[in-house]
Amino acid sequence: MPILLSTSLLLKMLGLAIPLGLAFVVLLQGRGRLNVLFSLMILAIALWNGGTFMLHVVEWAGLPGSKTWLTIALLGLLSLPLTFYLLALEISGLRAPEFTRATVGAGLGGLGVAWGFIFTTGFGIQVTTHPQGVLHYTLSNSLPLILSMIYAVSYFALAEGVLLWPMYAARQRTGQGDKQRNVPQSLERGGSRIERLLALGGTLVVIAGLLKIVPAIGQYPLDSALMIAATLIFAYLILKQRLFDPFAELNAQLSDANQRLQEANTALQESYLKVKEANRLKSEFVANISHELRTPLNAIIGFTKVILNEIDGPLSDMQREDLSAIYSSAQHLLTLVNDILDLSKIEAGKMELHKEWVEVKELVYGVMATTLTLVGDKDIKLIERIAEGLPPVYVDRTRIRQVILNLLSNAAKFSERGTIVLSVDRLVETVEVQDGYRPELFLLFTVADTGIGIAPEDIPIVFEEFRQVDSSLARQVEGTGLGLPISKRLVEMHGGRLWVESRVGIGSRFCFTLPFQPSPADRRR
Repeated sequence: MPILLSTSLLLKMLGLAIPLGLAFVVLLQGRGRLNVLFSLMILAIALWNGGTFMLHVVEWAGLPGSKTWLTIALLGLLSLPLTFYLLALEISGLRAPEFTRATVGAGLGGLGVAWGFIFTTGFGIQVTTHPQGVLHYTLSNSLPLILSMIYAVSYFALAEGVLLWPMYAARQRTGQGDKQRNVPQSLERGGSRIERLLALGGTLVVIAGLLKIVPAIGQYPLDSALMIAATLIFAYLILKQRLFDPFAELNAQLSDANQRLQEANTALQESYLKVKEANRLKSEFVANISHELRTPLNAIIGFTKVILNEIDGPLSDMQREDLSAIYSSAQHLLTLVNDILDLSKIEAGKMELHKEWVEVKELVYGVMATTLTLVGDKDIKLIERIAEGLPPVYVDRTRIRQVILNLLSNAAKFSERGTIVLSVDRLVETVEVQDGYRPELFLLFTVADTGIGIAPEDIPIVFEEFRQVDSSLARQVEGTGLGLPISKRLVEMHGGRLWVESRVGIGSRFCFTLPFQPSPADRRR
C-alpha cells in the first residue's frame, strides 16, 4: 500500500474514531440542547471522515459503492456549517429571536437544497485513483458545488461572528458598564476562552473543507489532519474546560457567592467586635457611675436614719413625715442603682460569685419575714415548704437569697389575695453531656402565687431588661424591670435555669434549679 494512501487512511480512521468517542462522552453527560447540538456537529465531522475513509478503501480496492460513500461524506461536510452555527447560538446566548429564526430557517432551506443536489446529481463529481492511492476529483457541473460551498462558508462566518462579536463588544464597554452587568469575573473569563476555542475549531473545519476542493492540495490528507485538530480542540473543551458539565457554571457561581459570603462574614465579625467593645465600655461606664452614685446615696440614707432616730434632737410630726419620705425614696433609688450595677457587672463579665457550702434552710431563712413586710395589709397567706433531708448546696449565699427575695417580692406585688408558697425539693433532670445524656440531681426552688398571672405571649418579656408586662396592676407597681433578668443571669451563673409557668387570672409559678454537688463530707464518706 502506498505511503500516502496509508497516511490518509490512518488519519481518516482517527478522524472517525475521535469524533465518535467525543459524541459518546457528551451524550453521557446529559441530553440537554447544548449536548445534542454538539453531538450533531461531531457526528457531521465523523460522517465526512468516515465517508472519505471508505471512499479511499473502495477506490483503491476496486470495489463498487464509491458514489454512496461520496454522498455520505458530502452530507457530513455540508451539515457541519448549520450544526456549528446552532451550537454557536446556544453557547453565546444571543437574544435576537427574529434574527435567529430567520438565519436558522434560511440555513435549513440551504441545507435542504444542498442535500437535493447531493442525492440527485452528486455535484457531478467523478472520482479516480492515481497509482500512489491518491484520489482525484473532477467536476462535470461546478455551479451547484460552488453555491453549496458559498452557503457553507456563509454559515461558518455567521457562527464565527456570533461567537466572537460579544467578546469584541465587551472590550468596547466601559468599566462601569461591566460592573452593571454584575457577572462574576471567573465566568466572563471562562466564557470568552470557550468561545475563542470554538471559533478556532470552526475555522479549522472550514479550512479543511476548502482544501479538499483545491486540486493541487486536495490529493493530500490535510483535510483529515485539520479535522482531527479541530476535534482535539473540542475534546479539550469537554475534558479540560468542562463545557458540558451541568455543574460547572453552578460551581463557579457558588465559588463567587462563597467569596462574597466570606467577605461579608469578615465585615460582620469586625462589626460584632466593635459592638462588643462599645457594649463593654458602656457597661463599665454604667458600673462606674452606679458606684459613684451609691456613695452619696448611702450617706443620705445614713444621715436620714440618724435624724429619724432623734439622735440630734426631737422631731415634729411634719419633720418626721418629710424625713421618712426622703429615707424611703433614697432606699428605692439605691435599689435601682444596685440593680443597674449588678446588670452592668454581669454584662461586663465582672460579677464574681463567692461560693460556699450552704444549708437550704439558711438560704430561705428570713426571706419570708421580709416578704411579710411587702405584703402589708393584703389578704395573703405566706407558706413555706422545704423537703426534709435536703443536701447543702455550693452557691453564693447572698446572690441566691437575692433571687429568692426577688421572686417573693414580685409575687407580693402582683397578688391582692390568696397565697404565696415558697417550696424547695429535689428534681432529677436529664442533661446533655459529651457522650450523650445522663440524669442529674438538682434542687428545685418554686415561688407560686395566686396573683394576676401572665399571658403566654408576655412570658418572654418578663426576662428582658427594662421591660414589664403591660397590665393595669403592673403599671401601678414600682420597678425597673431588672429583677427577673438579673435573677435569671445569677441562676445561670450557678449552672441552673429559671423559668415561669403562668395562667392569667389564676397565678404564676417561678421555678429555678441549682445543681447538686457532693459536699466535702460526702466525698470523704
